[in-house]
Amino acid sequence: MQHAIDTDGKKISPSSSGQIAVCGFCGEKVRGRCGEINIWHWQHINKVECDLWKEGETDWHRAWKSRFPYDWQETIIIKNGEKHIADILTDEGLVIEFQNSAISPSTIAEREKFYGKLIWVINAESFKGNLVTENISEKQLAEIEKKYAAKIIHVKKYSSIGLESITKNPNLRTSEIETLKDNLNRLESVTEPFNIYDKNADTFAEQIINIWENDNLSIDPSLMKIITDDALVSKNAFLRLRGDFKRNKHHLELPGKTSSEIEQLYVELNNLLVQRENLKALLSEELKFVASKYLILEGEIVHLKNVLSFLNIEKDAYDKQMQSLKTEIDNYINTNLQILEDSYLDEKNNNIKQRDKLDFIWKRERKSWLTAAAPIYFDLGDGRLFYRYSDNKVICITVSDFISKYYPAESNGIL
Repeated sequence: MQHAIDTDGKKISPSSSGQIAVCGFCGEKVRGRCGEINIWHWQHINKVECDLWKEGETDWHRAWKSRFPYDWQETIIIKNGEKHIADILTDEGLVIEFQNSAISPSTIAEREKFYGKLIWVINAESFKGNLVTENISEKQLAEIEKKYAAKIIHVKKYSSIGLESITKNPNLRTSEIETLKDNLNRLESVTEPFNIYDKNADTFAEQIINIWENDNLSIDPSLMKIITDDALVSKNAFLRLRGDFKRNKHHLELPGKTSSEIEQLYVELNNLLVQRENLKALLSEELKFVASKYLILEGEIVHLKNVLSFLNIEKDAYDKQMQSLKTEIDNYINTNLQILEDSYLDEKNNNIKQRDKLDFIWKRERKSWLTAAAPIYFDLGDGRLFYRYSDNKVICITVSDFISKYYPAESNGIL
């Protein structure tokens, strides 16, 4: 142990070999061991069973604990008659456990249950070669670049200069006209269901919610693809609420209810109404987002109609009309190229912010730590930590960033 209790009841570190103090955990006498080889520590005078969870103190343990305030180190925690020594207990009640040796899944679960608010720091220096990572950011950036390049080609396809080249080739012109007609039919069929909502996302959201609230209304089959969009994450919860309302109404209408039972049902009804109103606002935003993905195609439909008109105009005829179409076509392209660039830069910048996120696998799996529920930081021994934020992903952070997060006073120069 690094700490013991002196005669005044204060927590102290050993200052000389042979110094006597008392173990704060078991109450037995301990003697200071302050040699030149091993780190200075306290050792029980009589061989006793102290905290079985504590492993032998190492330089690694001591280095980590010394980064935190003295009063946070080796703190005794008592719960339901059971007590253990936490390596670090912060002022916020967070336990930080430094684990050097391997432990079983059952031991991990036992400690996590006892401490509750816990994070692990694991000495991974001996097995860091087994932690294989691949940069997610680089893969995502390559995909972003690829999609951006493809979208630019798509938007620029029917520029006025390109269209003039097409009109010079009769076969290509005929082929493009047929392609345009097919694309227009496809896009118009996709956006057609919004005609009854005045091509308005707010109206669409309001009406769909009304449909889902009332059993006597039915969904138009043409809307099925739209309203099953993955972005509608609140939909199922909203429909479950409708079922709860039905059950509540059914029980209220049953005869023989006592006044207290009726009162309880009305309390439940009011709770359901509050839940529905809260969920309705969220669902409305989700429905508007889904509608906007389809309604944005209206601009593309107008653009393709202008392109089709351009290709159908006979050469040297209607110069004024042709010039007007050219202007509209190029304005559409330039506007959308700017939108594309802005979106691309946003994605790219967000990707850069996530550059320390890595795909993570075990070369030789350490199954015990895969069972841990508490956050885990793997100390690589080179000033870096891998924080496992999901089953197969980690973030690389520095030790100083870790300390700043859990002991910001230290990073601000207070100690």
